[in-house]
Amino acid sequence: MWYLNVLLNTLCDAMLWPFQGESPWPAMIAVSLVTGLIFIGVFLAFSDQRALKRKKGRMFARALELLLFRHEMLVSVTAFPRIATANGSYLKELLKPVALALVPSVLLLVQLACWYEYRPFSIGDTVLVDVELTSDAEVMSRDITLKTSDALVVETEALRIPSLSQHSWRLQARADGNAWVDVTVDDTTVRKEVIVDQGMQKISVSRVGASLWEQMLHPCEPPLTDDALIAKISVHYPHRDLELAGYSIPWIIAFLILTMIFGLIFGRMMKVSF
Repeated sequence: MWYLNVLLNTLCDAMLWPFQGESPWPAMIAVSLVTGLIFIGVFLAFSDQRALKRKKGRMFARALELLLFRHEMLVSVTAFPRIATANGSYLKELLKPVALALVPSVLLLVQLACWYEYRPFSIGDTVLVDVELTSDAEVMSRDITLKTSDALVVETEALRIPSLSQHSWRLQARADGNAWVDVTVDDTTVRKEVIVDQGMQKISVSRVGASLWEQMLHPCEPPLTDDALIAKISVHYPHRDLELAGYSIPWIIAFLILTMIFGLIFGRMMKVSF
């Protein structure tokens, strides 16, 4: 899974890197435009356009039949099964291209979440770091230390939570840049990046183990090895919302709306039937 993540990271970073700045909107518009174009291309390549047009026309004809003969009880009652059959046939025709686009769409959303779900820390922000040990590691007796780069300063000793197999520290951001924390358990040291910046940056919230599901959800950093005794290292970043005309908009809503708009525009230009 890590090699797939490396490929996806490279592609997504190359697309978004030119748009790094204080405003997230240029990158959002660009990636939505590209996504809309790719989706239309996939839909056109893997759908039977003639069958779609025919079945959509049949579906509308059944609905029109119900509208025109709404005063005829027998026609109205018998029209419902025909409408349901026409709808089912139309949706079945849509299933193949939509299913083919589903998996890459999920992977793309995970990549975009690394850029848009959270924002980097600002100078002076409080940074909370959680280290979750594996189930066979003794939380209270295990020798565990945390060191940081110069951009961060440790403010508290480790808070040990045995019920969660977790150690927590409170830090403070002191300077911009790609900072890091080194967590040492016994003789094994693991590094976790921490981003302090004012612009658009890719954020890795957690560095996780080799679980396929965990790696898919947290693709930015290499997975932890089994001999590290560390199951996960998490940093609590502040959430990001997109600002538009004084309103806060969740990034995923903005992405879906823009992608649908661009998809409809490209679909109309390429005469694609949905």
